[in-house]
Amino acid sequence: MNRLRELRIKAGMTQEELGKKVGRKENTICKYEKGLREPKLETWKTLADVFGVSPQYLVGWTDAK
Repeated sequence: MNRLRELRIKAGMTQEELGKKVGRKENTICKYEKGLREPKLETWKTLADVFGVSPQYLVGWTDAK
């Protein structure tokens, strides 16, 4: 499971709810989670802010949140 999905589920959020928080559609969040689409840098930053982690952690480059 990728970290985006893991954090979203841990936060009790649906893909639709997360999408509204970051200005993306539910199907876009689904594609991010499945690895079918990569967010732009600004979107990575916004997603990381929602969960209170670093973009590097969210991408999987580090284990330090």
